[in-house]
Parts: sequence; structure tokens; C-alpha cells
Amino acid sequence: MFTKARLHVTINDKDSYERRILILMCTISEKEYDKLIQKLSFYDTTRNALLTFSFTAVLAVLGVALTVELNIVSSCVCLVPFLLIIPFSARISYYRLASAHINSFLKLFATKNMQFEIGTSTVTENQIPSYKLLAWLVNHEMFLLGIATSCIFYINYIPFVIKSFNFWIGIVIVIPILLNLFVFIICDSTYSYKNLMTKFTHEWMIYDQNRTTQDNVID
Repeated sequence: MFTKARLHVTINDKDSYERRILILMCTISEKEYDKLIQKLSFYDTTRNALLTFSFTAVLAVLGVALTVELNIVSSCVCLVPFLLIIPFSARISYYRLASAHINSFLKLFATKNMQFEIGTSTVTENQIPSYKLLAWLVNHEMFLLGIATSCIFYINYIPFVIKSFNFWIGIVIVIPILLNLFVFIICDSTYSYKNLMTKFTHEWMIYDQNRTTQDNVID
């Protein structure tokens, strides 16, 4: 069943100032709420599992690369971890996006059970000077893993470049840079969780207002 509840919501508009809106919201059923919470839990658990697996796999490959003598061709094996880093980065970023999508919905339509999430808008985690640095590092872990992978590649590849440089060797040198740029774009696309929440909240409010208008027309 849906029940009615009034909620004050503060959002940022395109001109970057805050305005308070009084709107009529519907609260969702417990069954739907539990289903969405399970999705959020799945996203968090899977994200941590992907990060753990990524670090383990990449470190194993890089460990071999550092202990085995490689030639100019086998040095490219050091770039194999990007086959994990890129898709896992996309998956982790998607889970972050999907979590913001669900949380923004619950903040408006399940306010009774989302007091902590609502309170974080006022009581933020940004209580220490290095918070922004910590937040950036935590949300760009896969990018940093890509940087580490590239460093190991260059350590093994540069000696061959010095001995005999040609056009194709130059192309190979650029590949890790392009791969890291791609990973950075993926990671940075969902870096600001606050911005994601603000955008989704605004869209959910428009959705609810349009639905309310349609219901009034039907009535």
C-alpha cells in the first residue's frame, strides 16, 4: 500500500543555490523497501569482492613480471591486468551509480526508514582536513591500480626502447597511457556521490509531481 507523507527537501538548482520545496510524497511498501535494500547490500558486497579480486590478480601478474626476465614481446604481458581493470572499473562505477539511484528514491519515498541517509545531507563525513584526498583515493582505486600496472610495464619495456626505438615500439609506449585515461574517465564519472544524489533526487521529485498531477486530473 501507498501512504501519503509530507516532506521538505533541499536541492541545488542549475544556478547553484538552495531552495526548499514542500511536496506530497508516497511511501513505498515494506516489501519493495526490503527488495531495494537487498540490492544496495548486493552492490556493496560485490564491489568489495571485485576490488579484492582485482588487487590479488594484478599483484600476482605483476609479481611474476618482476621476477621473470622478459623480452620486448613478453613485456606486454604486464598490460594483461587491464583486461580486468577496465571492465571491473565499469562495474564498480555502475554499482555506485545504481546505489545513488536507489538511495535518492528511498530518501523521498521511504523517509521513515532512511533517517541516516537524510541526515548525511547535514552531518557530512567531511570532518577532517584530508577528507577530499581520502575520498578521491577510495573512488579511484582501479585507476591507481592501472598506474601501478603501467609502471611495471615501463620498468620492463624501457630498456628495449633505449636499445632499438622504432614507430611500433613508440605506439606500444602510448597504449598504457590511453588505457589509464580510459579507466580514469570511468572512475571519475561517478566520483561525486553528492552530485549523483542531487541529480537523481531532482528527477524523482519531478517524477512524483508529474504523477500527482496526473492522479489529480484523473480524479
